[in-house]
Amino acid sequence: MITGGSSGIGRACALRLASRGARLVLLGRDEGRLMTGFDPQTVASFLHCDLANPESLRAAVAGLGEKAATLHGCVLAAGANAFRPLALESSERMASLWQLNVSGSVGLIAAAVKGRLFRDGASIVLFSSAVARTGGAGLVSYSSTKGAIEAATRSMAAELARLMVRVNAVAPGVVRTPMTEQHFSKLSAEQIAALEARHPLGFGAPEDLAGAVEFLLSDDARWITGSILTVDGGFSVS
Repeated sequence: MITGGSSGIGRACALRLASRGARLVLLGRDEGRLMTGFDPQTVASFLHCDLANPESLRAAVAGLGEKAATLHGCVLAAGANAFRPLALESSERMASLWQLNVSGSVGLIAAAVKGRLFRDGASIVLFSSAVARTGGAGLVSYSSTKGAIEAATRSMAAELARLMVRVNAVAPGVVRTPMTEQHFSKLSAEQIAALEARHPLGFGAPEDLAGAVEFLLSDDARWITGSILTVDGGFSVS
């Protein structure tokens, strides 16, 4: 099961896993994009789901339950970034971002556990960010949601080990996705170059994350849980 499968990192993960023979359940808000580009033989279900909407989340999980679906893996790639100075922040904006980046993903996992959708040996992969540890001006809300994801990852790993379900997260640097390009449109060429210079290996592509996700889902990572895998082109050590 993959959230955010209609774009960016989520879509790259879905395409890579499909190419490896996985049967997918894709969740996303953009149904048109969600349903294009995949071989029907690789997709078990397309489900409209807005993680910012608790009712939509519960409906998606209920739909899987009705189909008697069981999951070998779950990739929580849906989310949003936010770049705002603290003086322009508000509790309402922070709550909205928190719902999408934290409550939606953790709530989906909780509902799937309650519905007994995970098989023994299943693997869950969430997405943090390098800025959860490095911080940055204008990133108070975003970095705090990703810090919460890292804390939740460790706690869920401890709790779900009794079910033989592993929980890990990937922490990327700047990855060129449609959402990132929207942010770049507000920056000058010099600002973009300065940001890229902080990544010794340059900006990432969605496909650079897909390989890490595939590994964490695989049996090769069967003794890994509660870990945060940094995949950031060297950003966090530059």
